[in-house]
Amino acid sequence: MTDNHDYNTPSEGTTNWDVPLNDNFRQLDADVEIRDINANKSDYQPKTGAKFLATDTGDVYLGDGSNWQHIGTISRLDGNIYVASTEPADPSENDIWIDTS
Repeated sequence: MTDNHDYNTPSEGTTNWDVPLNDNFRQLDADVEIRDINANKSDYQPKTGAKFLATDTGDVYLGDGSNWQHIGTISRLDGNIYVASTEPADPSENDIWIDTS
């Protein structure tokens, strides 16, 4: 089905094709990142390997089958990112310039 995930793709004409597809749906529940505000984290089951990103705080959690384990925080950039060979004309204090020259 995909190069990055080991999902089942039943061959054309396969009987009981629903069985491998249902396995895929069970895997998707852990493979697809959950995004919501931190206060709603308890609304989701912490399935083993599932990832939860708190959109309001940037906190990242992994499910261990019973609980959400905090693994870090993604920082939010307060400025702009410039990728250029010359310095930006009017940079702000929190901007980042990546010099390509």
